Formats: sequence, C-alpha cells, structure tokens
Amino acid sequence: MQIIIKEYEKSDQEQLKELIDLSFEEEGLLNILKKFRFKFAYSAFSEDKLVSVVFGWVSSLHPYCTYFKVLCNSSYVRDNVIEKLLNKVESLETIDFPLQTSIWETSINLKKIYEKSEFKEIRRTYMPTLQVSDFKEGAFRFSEKDYILKTLAEVSLNNELVEKLVLLVKRNYEETHKVNPVVTAGLEEWRILVFSDDIIAKGSYVFLNPDENDILAYSFLHESDDDNSYELGWCGSSSSEYQGIIPNLTLQHIKYADNHNRKAIIGEFDTTDSSAMEVLKTFPFAPSPTWITYQKK
Repeated sequence: MQIIIKEYEKSDQEQLKELIDLSFEEEGLLNILKKFRFKFAYSAFSEDKLVSVVFGWVSSLHPYCTYFKVLCNSSYVRDNVIEKLLNKVESLETIDFPLQTSIWETSINLKKIYEKSEFKEIRRTYMPTLQVSDFKEGAFRFSEKDYILKTLAEVSLNNELVEKLVLLVKRNYEETHKVNPVVTAGLEEWRILVFSDDIIAKGSYVFLNPDENDILAYSFLHESDDDNSYELGWCGSSSSEYQGIIPNLTLQHIKYADNHNRKAIIGEFDTTDSSAMEVLKTFPFAPSPTWITYQKK
C-alpha cells in the first residue's frame, strides 16, 4: 500500500480531528496547528485518507529541544508510516536536537518504534488521582516537627520570603530538568510562573523555620478543569533534610479540598523529581498508566 507524505495543510484538519479521537489524545493539540505555532508538520495519506501526522514545536520554557507528536491510525502501523515520518523529520536541516516526545505506556506500537529508532527514555510521569474520601488521616504517620505552616497567601505579604521562595522553586525546577534544560529567566519571570493564574494561594502551603525567615519546604495547589477536583503543583524543599516533610503539606491540600467540597486531587509526578515521588509513595493514589518521555540527541 502506497503512503504519500506531504506538508500538513489546513484542509487536513477535519480528518486530523478523527485521528486525535482514535489516538485518545486531547483536541487541544489542534491549537498548535491552528495557530501556526509549529516548526514542522507533515501528513501521511493512503489514497485520500489521512492515516498519520507528525508535527513539532519549541517550548518557551524549555527551548533547547524540539518537541514533536506523532498520531497514527493503528491499522496502518505495519506499513511503516511512523518510521517514514520520523525519517522525514530527522532529515530536516532546521531541527534543533534533541527531539523529544511523550506517550502513554500503553502505546505499545509507538514504544517499540521509538526504542528501535534509538530514542532513549528520560523519565516517566505518573498522573494518578486521589479520592479525598479514600484518605484516612489516622492510617498514616507524618513527621511531627516544630515548623511554622503558612499559606502562600500569607507568604505573599512578605517580599523577602517571596524572593526566597521563588529562588528555591527556580533552583529545584532547574535541578530536576537537567536532561531538558529550562530557559534562562530572571526572578520576576519566575515569580509569574510561581504565582500563576490558576494557583490557589490559600490552599498552597510552605513550612518556615521557627524564626519564620527561611523556606524549608513548599507545595502548591491549582484549580482544575474538573470542577470536582484540584491539581497538585510544584513541591520541593531547601535541602534533602526537609524532603520528608513535604507529604505533611500534601495533607493540608487534602484537608483544604475536603473543606471546599472537592472529591479528588490529581497529581503529576516525574521520576526525575524526588520530592514529587515522596508524595506519590506516601498517599493512596489510584493506579494509572504512566506517561513516558523519550529523547533522541
């Protein structure tokens, strides 16, 4: 069966929507193509049927690699259509390596193809849900320390603490993303990232030292697209000594969610982030498929 590869055109959009549904991907991917934010985009056709696409873009936060996404009708995987699209991408002179993409661990065909094409797994991301009603506080033991608990709303009133918090978040984020470095940005740009529009300042927490002049640990809570849920954000500590107290902050999130009639908390935990993994291993999150990130230099 002959496969024809050509540059993506706007007229491919309707068939692309069907391909997104078949691939169990979010329709938000269309925005990259609709708004011409892509660096490249190619369509693969069998006769007049769109059977696969590949498109790539550069992230403003992580500009040192080229992100890409492949979508394919599983009925055509045996025709090596994905390999042909990957070869096309790798032949482009305008590509900034490394190439990076993410797939669900259940995407067995893509997993085999990427590994055969010498893509290396750089991390796994768990995105499970914790049902608030399933959590029984008395069943878990938490560190009993004489630290000062503050909400992000309270911390935001102290400029010195805000600066220390933002610098700490910046340091920890850069440390956990060495394999895909973050853009060089100043304190004000990082402050905007920390105090994002969807953050819940009264439901995000930090631990201060007894003198209340240093940040020991932090954990952020965010609004969710699901009205019944909240989402966990960045967490971290000033040193490994305080990493074990981060779950105590997560406990505060659970109490906050319960008090605001939210049924669930959604997590996102990278294997490259030991602080996040500390939370994942502490609480009874429901099992879920893993998101695998691959990279090729």
